[in-house]
This record gives sequence, C-alpha cells and structure tokens, in this order.
Amino acid sequence: MTQPKNGDTVKVHYTGKLEDGTVFDSSRERDQPLEFTLGQGMVIPGFEKAVAGMAVGDQKEVTL
Repeated sequence: MTQPKNGDTVKVHYTGKLEDGTVFDSSRERDQPLEFTLGQGMVIPGFEKAVAGMAVGDQKEVTL
C-alpha cells in the first residue's frame, strides 16, 4: 500500500490519552475522523510525521 505524501489530504481516527491511560479526546467517540492535509502544519508535527508513515488500514501507537 502507498503512504501519503505532502499535499495529500488524509482522514484518521485517533484516541488521545494521558500517561495514566485517561482518554482526553477521541475521534471514534464522535464518529468523525480528523481530516487534514499533510505538510500544511494543520496538526502538531509529531502527529503529522506518524501519519505520513502509515497506509490505509494501518494502526499505530504514538507517544508525543
């Protein structure tokens, strides 16, 4: 599968958790994925970098 590149618009589901495991945000709970364009600075750099290395259907755990 191909990975997205700068300028591509992506949609991702995410769950944000604190170090103790407490969920503070979840796109799945809203049933609305986050949509953004890679390389445009629309999300924090670490999140963008993590998504850039993924393909459709991938799941990844990232600590930021």
